[in-house]
Amino acid sequence: MNEFEVILSGKASFSIEVPYRLYKSNEPEGQPLFVYLQESGLDLSKLEKKIQPLLALSGYHLIIQAPYPKITDHGVEGYQWIPEKQGEQGLTSSREYVSEFLQEVIDNILPHIKASRLVLIGWEASINQLSYFCATRPHYINELILFNGTLNRIWMDENNPEKYKHLRVLGLTGKDAEIKEKVAETINLWIHR
Repeated sequence: MNEFEVILSGKASFSIEVPYRLYKSNEPEGQPLFVYLQESGLDLSKLEKKIQPLLALSGYHLIIQAPYPKITDHGVEGYQWIPEKQGEQGLTSSREYVSEFLQEVIDNILPHIKASRLVLIGWEASINQLSYFCATRPHYINELILFNGTLNRIWMDENNPEKYKHLRVLGLTGKDAEIKEKVAETINLWIHR
């Protein structure tokens, strides 16, 4: 048996460039900033096509691609919010790292627009990231819209429910979660009530 000795151990930083796009529709001033957390597997252009009916909502629309490429034997096959094969501690660290990124993007955009509030929108696999962001930064968000999923409350501060009292949540499932003009109308009515 060969013996070996660790002679150096450490951590190295890296930076991932993640595309996002900000749109405005109709008369956006005084309307919400809709932040779309991309569904795992899609790239930015595929998500833009998928949410096309929602872009008719008056306001600003920030579309963010998930930061981690899903690499298979065939190359990159989409993007995901968390790298695969994480332990629980690594998973939470990754969620925090991504939340810091999301917060930075939003903070950099807000001074350039006149949004009335922030609406976070997510699908299936992105809902866990959305839930973590909401639980750790509730003061950023006014409304949540969830397509085919529910809010994961595991990270919420049970001792301080007042932190989340202002949040409104709309969950859409089944046919109601098909992104069509009718769903955009439903969201518009819900946002403005």
